[in-house]
Amino acid sequence: MPGTSVKKNQSIAKAFKIIELMSDLRRQVRLQELSEYLRIPPSTVLRYLSSLLDLGYISQEKDTGRYFLTLKIANIGSKVKAYFPYREVLKPYLSWISTELDEASSLCVEEDMNVIYIETKEGPSLMLQALQRIGRIAPMYNTGTGKNLLLNYSREEINQYFSERKFVQFTENTITTTEELLKELEKVRTQGYAFDNEECEIGVCCIAGPVRDFSGKIVASLSVSMPTQRIQLKRDRAIATIQKYCSEASRVLGWRG
Repeated sequence: MPGTSVKKNQSIAKAFKIIELMSDLRRQVRLQELSEYLRIPPSTVLRYLSSLLDLGYISQEKDTGRYFLTLKIANIGSKVKAYFPYREVLKPYLSWISTELDEASSLCVEEDMNVIYIETKEGPSLMLQALQRIGRIAPMYNTGTGKNLLLNYSREEINQYFSERKFVQFTENTITTTEELLKELEKVRTQGYAFDNEECEIGVCCIAGPVRDFSGKIVASLSVSMPTQRIQLKRDRAIATIQKYCSEASRVLGWRG
């Protein structure tokens, strides 16, 4: 599991603080201003700026002396986004979740407003193994993972989408109206996790959390599923476990919120 402590390189940390600040300001900035924001002496900031200039990550206006980020930063981001192996990076968290809770776990993403199961870890129940096949597609509104992924959308976008489609009622607990769904999503947003209370399959409950990337966007969801008769015994521990590993996974993807 993650967590080994190593000595940090303060110089690298300061250089990235400069880059992140310049990105947040979204404009050209003077040396003195960077020094004041970061509370670092101007001479120290200038050393880092000189190195970043040499490497091509920032440039400087000749007439004003102000600094700005170059597109070299954006180019790196585009390359990382193109090949980033979400599945391989997040896969270990399923093993840790299943080991701690002794239940089935899943890693899901969204595709065309559907939930796609891209990785699963089997639990002790054969019933749940059958439900969580890799590649399985499920609706967003009646799954814990889907509810998390729906938080990326505004009320207007959700209203528009479901005004053109019908809710399919899988069980008597399935959400069947946009009003119910929006109310449920507010609850999910507030508490930091989603609960599927036999909404997709009778006899099965699910607790799921959001995994965010550096921008705060929810790019995946980790979940644990179990038979309904075990949920009351494990619910609090399952919520804590899911939130812990979703938080750790999000940090791996660059989220610092």
